[in-house]
Amino acid sequence: MIAHVAQTGEDRGRVVLQVRSGRPSTIALEAAVRIAQAFQSEIESLFVQDEQLIDCAAYAFVRETSLNGRQRRVMSPDGVAHDMHLAATGARRQIEELARRADVPLRSRIVRDEPLRALSIACAETGPWNVVALGEPFTGSTGDMLKQLLIEVAGATGLVLVGPQARRTTGPVIVAVEDIDRLPTMLKAAERLAALDGAQIILLLVASDDERLQWMDGQARLVVEAREDVRIASAEVAHGEAAVIAETLRRMRGGFVIGQFGGLLVPDEGDLRPLGTALECPLFLVR
Repeated sequence: MIAHVAQTGEDRGRVVLQVRSGRPSTIALEAAVRIAQAFQSEIESLFVQDEQLIDCAAYAFVRETSLNGRQRRVMSPDGVAHDMHLAATGARRQIEELARRADVPLRSRIVRDEPLRALSIACAETGPWNVVALGEPFTGSTGDMLKQLLIEVAGATGLVLVGPQARRTTGPVIVAVEDIDRLPTMLKAAERLAALDGAQIILLLVASDDERLQWMDGQARLVVEAREDVRIASAEVAHGEAAVIAETLRRMRGGFVIGQFGGLLVPDEGDLRPLGTALECPLFLVR
C-alpha cells in the first residue's frame, strides 16, 4: 500500500481527522496538520457523536459517574447529545487554530453514527487517497480496533495515531522497515515530512535475526546510496518482543514514525501497551 494522501483540489481524498471528545490530544491534531502540510492536502474534521452511547443513555438505570467517583447524575439522550455538541464546538476551535497557522484548508462536520461506520462513509465519499487520523490516543487494547479499521475502511491508505505519552511532532522522521520492498514508498512519505523543517531521516531496520538484518542493511544502502540526510540503524527483535522496538524508538526521540501494520512493530494481534508507553511522537501506519 502506498503511503499517500490526495492533494487539495484532486477530489480523491484528504486527511480525515476523527474526534470523539472535547479534549482530543493536541499532538494528534498537530500530527494530522503536519501530514496535510507534507502532502499539500486538506483536512476534514469529523466529530463523531457515538450513536450507541446516546442510545444507552435512554435506559433509566444508566448513571454518569465523575472521575473521582464522588458525583453521579442521571443521563438522557438529549443531555448526552448536548454535551457532545459542546465538546465538538470546543474541539473544532482548537483544530481551526492549528490549521489556520499552518495554512491548511479545513472542513468540519458533526455526524451521529457508530465511529467505524462514520469513518468508512467519509472515506468512501472521496477517495481512494485518504489518511485517517485519530484524535484520541490509542491504548493497549486498541489493536483489534486498528485491525478492524484498516480492513473495513477501504478508502484509506494509512492511519495516523498517537499514544498516551505523545509530546512532540518535530525531530527525525523514523521509518521502521520490516519489508525491504516497501522501503521506496515509505521513504517518499518520510521525505515529505522531513522537508517541513529539514529533519533527518532514520531507517530503522527491524528483523528477528542478525543475518536478515545484515541483508536488509545491504539492500537499504542500495536504495539510499550516499545520502547524507539518511541514517541507517537496526533493531534485532528476538522472540518477537515488540517492547525492544518501542524502547529503541523512544531513545531515538523522533518527531514522526512511519511503520507498517501487522508486523513486529504493530502486530495485528497482541498488546500495544509497550508501544503506547514508549512512543513519544505520532505514528503513521500503512497497511
